[in-house]
Amino acid sequence: MKIKETERLTGIPAANIRYYEKEGLLKPGRNKENNYREYSEEDVLRLKQIKVLRLLG
Repeated sequence: MKIKETERLTGIPAANIRYYEKEGLLKPGRNKENNYREYSEEDVLRLKQIKVLRLLG
């Protein structure tokens, strides 16, 4: 799934998702045709986990 759908499912802004990728917390695949990021269900679950952990402090 693309970043917009991932953003919608997690409630985390695209800029934050890209930041987590830059920090090595996510490893989305790349679409061979257009080089867009392709987020997996595992990536979405990890983002949800990050969100919960941030809320817990």
